[in-house]
Amino acid sequence: MRSLKFAVIGLLTLVVAACRTVPVQNVTSQPFPADVTKLSMAQIEESIIKAAGDRQWIVQHKSDGELIATYSPRTHVAKVKIDFDQSAFSIAYVDSSNLDYNGTSIHYNYNRWVNNLRQDILREVSARATLAN
Repeated sequence: MRSLKFAVIGLLTLVVAACRTVPVQNVTSQPFPADVTKLSMAQIEESIIKAAGDRQWIVQHKSDGELIATYSPRTHVAKVKIDFDQSAFSIAYVDSSNLDYNGTSIHYNYNRWVNNLRQDILREVSARATLAN
């Protein structure tokens, strides 16, 4: 009887551990601080690339106001599109591997990585705008 309890507890632990996916959270029209309007599009792009690079995201310029960023810690890969203008930016899911993406949900770490990227972009762009004054 005791080993049956341990087997059930072990099975429940595995089920809970496997359910580590959450809905994908994109960043939509995140406004920059007001003083960022003094920066050119090129300066904003450079700031976004620096912020992403500081977190080991690999960034590719796709077109004016559009970047593709890839993050690949260990065996996981997350790819996002960063759209921006002089007033706001967005981060949207593009692709992933080994993150259990099913069309709506993804491994819970993905949202943390994107939120860290969002915060770092805001911080870097704001710092650059302050220096431009």
